[in-house]
Amino acid sequence: MTYIDVFNGDADGILSLIQWRQAYPLTAQDTQVLITGVKRDIALVSQIDDRLANDATITVLDVSFDKNANDVKRVLPHCHSLYYCDHHQAKRLFEHDKLTTNINTAPTVCTGLLVNSHLTQTNPKLACPLWAIAAAYGDGLDNIADNYAKHLALSEAQRQQLKQLGVLVNYNGYGSAVADLHCHPATLYQRLMAYATPFDVVADKASPFIRLQQGYEADMAKVKAVMPLTLDQVITVILDDAPWARRISGTYGNQLAASNPENPIVVVTSNQQGSYTISLRAPKNNPYGASNICGQFATGGGREGAAGINALPVNELEGFIAVVRQFYNP
Repeated sequence: MTYIDVFNGDADGILSLIQWRQAYPLTAQDTQVLITGVKRDIALVSQIDDRLANDATITVLDVSFDKNANDVKRVLPHCHSLYYCDHHQAKRLFEHDKLTTNINTAPTVCTGLLVNSHLTQTNPKLACPLWAIAAAYGDGLDNIADNYAKHLALSEAQRQQLKQLGVLVNYNGYGSAVADLHCHPATLYQRLMAYATPFDVVADKASPFIRLQQGYEADMAKVKAVMPLTLDQVITVILDDAPWARRISGTYGNQLAASNPENPIVVVTSNQQGSYTISLRAPKNNPYGASNICGQFATGGGREGAAGINALPVNELEGFIAVVRQFYNP
């Protein structure tokens, strides 16, 4: 049997698939096809041609249904079944006898938590919530992840390990191309799958944890030298076109959002196309609207609490910030 696993290259996508494959492991006779990329590479179902889809079991995790709807329709007649789990905007949902969807766009969930809920409801013995908690931390849902950790009676040290791993795996997904990343998301998934729990990853000095931690600390030192601007309650950071800046942009945005819960955060990174790549974080105390704001601009999209624009013309930056300001501070 051929299993095609399509997943976002960030923490939520990778750690969701780890949960799924630990619950539903493949046999030596099965073929697994991994389709992923950098965090902003979300039209991933387009990489499944009709021949590959033939009688395959397809799982899609943590990429926008709206960005993939046409290709989902195309592959459904060919595949055996398709399971789609996500928390991004999904206005183009449809029904099909081969399609099962688990989509929730509330700002209090991520795909990792949705997968954990599905597995728990199917059979509690299948669930491994530790990976889901790490995914939530990676997606910037610190309060939600803290509540799950308390429910499991985890120690403060254990909670910090899950947070560190989630943040580092998420950090690795940011870049304009895979060459910007420390580790290809497919390779990172495969390496992490070798561990039973996130704690085992952190404990193993030969795991990807150390390499990602070193890269994160070096990039964070550089970004902290850039002073944020606060313009009418909108905290804005403008970064140069450099691999370190592309890697740290989203994670730094999450950090600023956690430290400034009343303010929207805009991280602007110059790109090689002569435009800006935008990361928007809604205020933690009002975690709505980011996807609607970015969706007003070409190449924009995301979810309620966090969204982005892949290529914003330089002359539209002021207008974009004005839209953000008006939405959160009318």
